[in-house]
Amino acid sequence: MALAWTLEMSVESAREAEHDEIRLVRASLGGDSEAFAVLVRRHQRRVFRLIGRFFRQPEDVEDVAQDVFLTAWRKLATYRAEAPFEHWITRVCLNRCYERLRKHKPFEQELDDRVEPSAAAIDPTAGVELERLLRSAEPVDRFVLLLLYGEGWTVAEIAERLGWTQVNVKVRAHRARKKLRRVLEAG
Repeated sequence: MALAWTLEMSVESAREAEHDEIRLVRASLGGDSEAFAVLVRRHQRRVFRLIGRFFRQPEDVEDVAQDVFLTAWRKLATYRAEAPFEHWITRVCLNRCYERLRKHKPFEQELDDRVEPSAAAIDPTAGVELERLLRSAEPVDRFVLLLLYGEGWTVAEIAERLGWTQVNVKVRAHRARKKLRRVLEAG
């Protein structure tokens, strides 16, 4: 009984938060920059974390984040409230990351010292090797693999948030893994 009540309260809280965000979007569209600032503060952590999956240099992360929020401000009228605002801002973020990956080859960036502790404990070179391998991948391949394995999203979540079909996500992921396997086998 307590669990059912807790779940019901969680669903109700989520609905209230969604309605609050719709109210903030409407206020922002009406010219209330403080309402938009509230939306930015609510979602900036997620945006920065996602961008950090694709770009390692702090200045790149900041540039892309600024581009994400400027794009969100300019295109706010396209948000239709059919899904949570979080999904919409995530899609804007991923589109900006993907566009930048296509324009600026990320594998030309220097590797930094950011290696996952668990990977380093198993093999000190594993994190660096994985980073090198991903940087050698085409932008779309890297993009899909980072969402699947780096972010832990399901095929359905990627398809929904990017506007792709699930089949398209599966095919892209399969092709990306196949290409990376060939690179690994070639040494």
